[in-house]
Amino acid sequence: METHALAGIHMDVKKGEYVAINGPSGCGKSTLLSILGLLDSPSDGVYELNGRPVESLKAGERACIRNREIGFIFQAFNLIGDLTVYENVELPLTDRGMGGAERKRPCQDALERVGMSHRMKHYPLQLSRGQQQRVAVARALVGDPLILLADEPTGNLDSKNGEAVMDLLRTLHEQGSTICMVTHDPRFSKYAERSVHLFDGRVVKESQEVM
Repeated sequence: METHALAGIHMDVKKGEYVAINGPSGCGKSTLLSILGLLDSPSDGVYELNGRPVESLKAGERACIRNREIGFIFQAFNLIGDLTVYENVELPLTDRGMGGAERKRPCQDALERVGMSHRMKHYPLQLSRGQQQRVAVARALVGDPLILLADEPTGNLDSKNGEAVMDLLRTLHEQGSTICMVTHDPRFSKYAERSVHLFDGRVVKESQEVM
């Protein structure tokens, strides 16, 4: 018997929009985000990113698009412990083949946007969890992506740091960033303009949020 993690999903995210995807555990939230981030491919259907169908691209093409057009913010931060804050943030640009001098300004700008420029020489374990997530946000921003995909960005944070990260994401959205965020916490889905509610792999409700 086949099990479908997602079925009949019809969803548009417009440029400059802030969308929250929520629902109970196992409803397909992370699977949907993996498809949006080109980490997984749908077994059927069409996915267009910036007007281009991308669901059937080869692995190398998908990796290139992920690097240049998608910024990822993970629940577990996914920072590399033996690299400094600055070196973690510059990794996406290194993968583009940019030289060190060329990488310097966007890295500094990204760290300044998240309030972590004063920590650029520190290592992840020298930072609080909230600071580590800010660095992870800077890494997602540094390549000026089309869209930021955030997978439970507050999941490993206490309530105070969680709210601080959500305030940061709201500020980035106000500055023009397109954000699609998975969250199970209704408090944080209210930071978005629109919520998409999943249940058993299907969209069961959409709502406009009012802060």
